[in-house]
Amino acid sequence: MHRELLRRILYYGSFFVAIILAMYVCLEPLVIIDIFDPSIDNRTYARRYAESLLSEEAQEKIAAKRKAQIESDTIDVDDRQWHDIYDSLKRLKEGRDIPQGFKKRLPSNQYPSKVFFFRPYEPPVNTIENRLITDNQRMYLRLSSPSKGSAEKDLSPSGQPGQGARYLKLDYKIISSDDFHIGSGFSRYPKPPTHMLYPYRNISLWVLLFGLICYIFIPTKAVLPGSLRYPRWRVILGDLAASIMTFLFFAMPFFIIGGFVQAFKPYFLFSAVFWLISLLGVYSIKIALWYASYEVAPAPDGIKIATYKGARHLSFDAMEYFQPILFKPPKWLIAITWIAALSGRGGAGRAILTGLSEAGSIGIKLKDGHFIFIVVTDQMGTTALKGFEEIIETLRKKGIKELKETRVIRSMGFEIMK
Repeated sequence: MHRELLRRILYYGSFFVAIILAMYVCLEPLVIIDIFDPSIDNRTYARRYAESLLSEEAQEKIAAKRKAQIESDTIDVDDRQWHDIYDSLKRLKEGRDIPQGFKKRLPSNQYPSKVFFFRPYEPPVNTIENRLITDNQRMYLRLSSPSKGSAEKDLSPSGQPGQGARYLKLDYKIISSDDFHIGSGFSRYPKPPTHMLYPYRNISLWVLLFGLICYIFIPTKAVLPGSLRYPRWRVILGDLAASIMTFLFFAMPFFIIGGFVQAFKPYFLFSAVFWLISLLGVYSIKIALWYASYEVAPAPDGIKIATYKGARHLSFDAMEYFQPILFKPPKWLIAITWIAALSGRGGAGRAILTGLSEAGSIGIKLKDGHFIFIVVTDQMGTTALKGFEEIIETLRKKGIKELKETRVIRSMGFEIMK
């Protein structure tokens, strides 16, 4: 395999994999744990206002019903780990420091709720996992009296609401792709810790680094001895432009929607618009590969040209003539850039540069009717292939017919990479 091809397979492939890993969402259920005080009514303001319009007797009935419901959803637990969670939550709400292990369970956004996130299978939640069934299910845990070594003690050992008993509130959340929306991403609050919602994001950074290392350290080696090649810095700029064009539009739907799979369903049509633009970037990767692997060298009986596809030999006997060629953008592309500029959707400078851009080449007409193009300048007319004069002098010495007239070809330049 050609080294330049291998370099780009590893480099661009690592970028694609890194983006996928970074935005892959784990849809496993979550349990949100918070301290619960039965003596404090946790009703919303709207509910309190509505109930204040009722009679005192009706309000007492509603309160009694709510208390009975909470009691039916309450279970007693006796596990040191539940007390550790309670103590850490209390310290958190009081503004004190908490163990590092619990810091990783805090919400990832700035939502004011100070709660912890657990997976149902993680201890100590796994001891009651079989009771967690439906989405948004709420459960209350009444903790047994803590041991003497606990930093936080009950005010009363009775275990009755409002008399010092320790309570935890658990909310069971079943996550699905319906929780992701365009613009807002994951829409449930509080938002889970990043390592829970995106479990492979840390790995993605290493994958990205691997790709960069491969790009930098895979050695460059000429296939044809004494060949002319494009400068390395031009090749790097080409890869940089291809990377921006490709990965910016490839990754944008994932970041807008908030997940890799979710960008396909149910927002495929929205994502497809960006991916169509990204396909142009994919083709620009091919262009960058072609320029990186391109070599041309004169030989005693012809000209040798090598790319990532392999080497080929052009015999002088197979050549009819050669002449200067100018590649210019198609007129329709220039018109589109000016329309965009006049409508305020594009810069006038871009339109001017598009109209003025032209790449100089040596065009060799073969006797079988095919053309071979050797690009010698960039779009701004600056020499890109140093030493191209050697090719022209070789053709002249071998008696190949030379046409002085410059031929203009308006195209995207895809003919060059044949």
